Formats: sequence, C-alpha cells, structure tokens
Amino acid sequence: MHKILCLLCVIYLLTVSAIKNRFEKNGITFERHRGGNYDLLTHEVLTLQSGSIADMPDAYRIYLREQNFTDMEPGTFQNLPSLKTLFVFSNKLQKIKTGVFNSLTNLTLLDLHANRISHIDPNAFDNLTSLEIIVLLNNRLTSLDSHWFELTPSIKWISFAENQLTEIPAHAFGNIKSPGPFSLIFDGNQITNIDNHAFEGLAEIIFLSLSSNKIKTVTGNFLEGLEIDLLSLKDNDIKCIDQEYFGAVFVANKTDISKNPWTLQCLTEIQTWAEQHDKTVEHAS
Repeated sequence: MHKILCLLCVIYLLTVSAIKNRFEKNGITFERHRGGNYDLLTHEVLTLQSGSIADMPDAYRIYLREQNFTDMEPGTFQNLPSLKTLFVFSNKLQKIKTGVFNSLTNLTLLDLHANRISHIDPNAFDNLTSLEIIVLLNNRLTSLDSHWFELTPSIKWISFAENQLTEIPAHAFGNIKSPGPFSLIFDGNQITNIDNHAFEGLAEIIFLSLSSNKIKTVTGNFLEGLEIDLLSLKDNDIKCIDQEYFGAVFVANKTDISKNPWTLQCLTEIQTWAEQHDKTVEHAS
C-alpha cells in the first residue's frame, strides 16, 4: 500500500510540474522544457501576428511544428535575446516576409522545411548576423534571389533541396559576404541549367550537392575558381562528359557521379583520368 501511495505521489508531482511548465500567450499554449527549449502545443490562429512569439528571454530553442500556420506577420518574434535555433517546419507557410525574423540577431539555425513557401522577400533574412544554417527543404521555390543572404555574414550551410528550381542563375550568391566555407544542397529539384557564373564569389565549398536533378551535360564552367571538398552529381541524366572537360568537372577532392546513364566507354575514360590525376570519383550504381 505504501509503495502504491508513493507511486501516486510521484505521478501527481510529475503532472503538476508539467502543468506549471505550460503557459499561454496570445492564444498560443507553450510547454517549457529544460535548457530554454519551448514547444508550441496548441493555438487558435492560422496567422501569427506581431508579438505572437515574444518576451521569453531564456528561450534558447523554439519549436513551431505541425501546427498548420499559413502566415507570419512582421514582428511575430520579439524580445528573444537568447534564441539560437528556431524550427518552423511542417506547417503551411506560403511566404516569408521582411520583418518576421530580422530581429533575431543571435539565431544560428533556422529550419523552415516542409512548408509551402513559394516566395521569400529579398530582405527577409537581413540582419541575421549570427545565422549559419538555413533549411528550406521541401518547399515550392521556383527561383533564387541573390539578395536573400546579402546581410547574413555568418551563413555557411543552405539547403534548397526538394523545391521546384529549374536553374541556378548567374550570380545567385554574388552578394554573400560570409567567408564560408559553404555547403549548398540542391537535391531533388528539376535543375537542367547551371549558369557559368552561378557560384561566382564563393571561394571555398565543403559540399555542393546537385543530386536527383535533370542535368544532361556538364562542362564544369560553373566550377571554375572553386575549391570543393565533395561534389555530388548523383542521379541525373548525364551519359558522358567530353574528355576536354574532365579537369574542369572533377575539381573536387571527391565527386559522386553514380546513378547516371553513363556510356561504358565514357565511364572507363573517367576512371582512367581520375587515377592519373589522384582524384576520387565515385561511380558505383
């Protein structure tokens, strides 16, 4: 009996503690966890208005996930001086407006994956001076704007995977002032064309992934002047690369060209060249 009473006491205390960690602000219920982690539980709105997420000075990480938000107004986030990581994924956001995130100067990671974002204002990420990682995976972007990361001087890792991009235009990252090195992910788009000057201004790239697109030909002109550790051309429609372009295409320390419809002769030529020039080219299907 004594053990049962003790167990009931523990359950009660845990329940009371959980209730105390829950609070409501502006029609939104949050649960606070250790280490300044906040999880949105319920809400009564589809559009987050100015000041909806505000005045949580100890908030280190905030999760706004799977809540079906359709919009965020400028000023949504206010007085969050300790916020480092923000997850706003699996919602129904269609547009990122200037003024929504711009006050979050200590933010290092912004995850916006699995929304319906088709438009981002040119200045939407201005003044995010600490931002290093942004995830735009699984949205509906059809084009890139060179101004998006003009005033994010610490940016290093950007994922555009699984959007609706068909090309990477000239000077797409020409306004970036971050010294890098960079990781850029374009997997799972519909890219057929990469302008020769697409990555101009980015000297050092750790990882450039162009996997699962619709690239048919590669001359390597868009890689000129770049130092790349890992390049992925995996799962495209490339049948061959002219030998004269091998030195321009295989500039990375390692290049993954697997799951392309290579001709046997071309693949043999690539293997021979790679061995002669001490380059790693992964071609297994």
